[in-house]
Amino acid sequence: MFAARSRMGLMSKRLILKMLTLAVCFCLWESPALAAENPQTVIQTCTDQILKILEQYPQDTPARRQQIQEVVDKYVDFEAMTRLAIGHRWNSLPPEKQHELTQEFSKLLFNTYVGDLEKYARKNITYTVRSVYEGYVVVKVLIDDQSGLSLDFFFHLRNGEWKIYDVGVAGTSLVMNYRNQFDSILANGSFHDLSVTLRQRIARLCGSDRC
Repeated sequence: MFAARSRMGLMSKRLILKMLTLAVCFCLWESPALAAENPQTVIQTCTDQILKILEQYPQDTPARRQQIQEVVDKYVDFEAMTRLAIGHRWNSLPPEKQHELTQEFSKLLFNTYVGDLEKYARKNITYTVRSVYEGYVVVKVLIDDQSGLSLDFFFHLRNGEWKIYDVGVAGTSLVMNYRNQFDSILANGSFHDLSVTLRQRIARLCGSDRC
């Protein structure tokens, strides 16, 4: 009888272990947030990759910018940023126009802030992660220099990956700032006017050969 009880106890332990294993696997399958890479790791990985590029290319060249752009594209959801910046008018656009505006806006953002990326990638950074609600997280980044600059990176979970869809500086949303500008243009103009404005800004930033 004792042996039977021991076997039953062993079977129960094995059954519980299997159930727990299945439960964990089920949670990971059902909840992409648990299976996805941590948002803080995303920023750290992005920073490390940019640092390697800066070491390889000490001078600001189109090749360096291209490689940094490829890194940024992996971690930033430019489509979501463009959609939020345009607002409710976004749904009235055909897919090809949405893609065109996303490409233009992403190029403007990158070439506006690439200098900051290069500068702050070399600084010591402190991270604080705050969950907003399921699928949305804010990572606060404190730059360890005399400026004491603090940035909020807003992440959402898209297709199992954490992507940046907005950046806050001193409590001001980057996307909402551009939305105010876009609203002013679209209130009295068209999406063609918006595209022209974006291309003009990009041309002023890039000059003849920077991007």
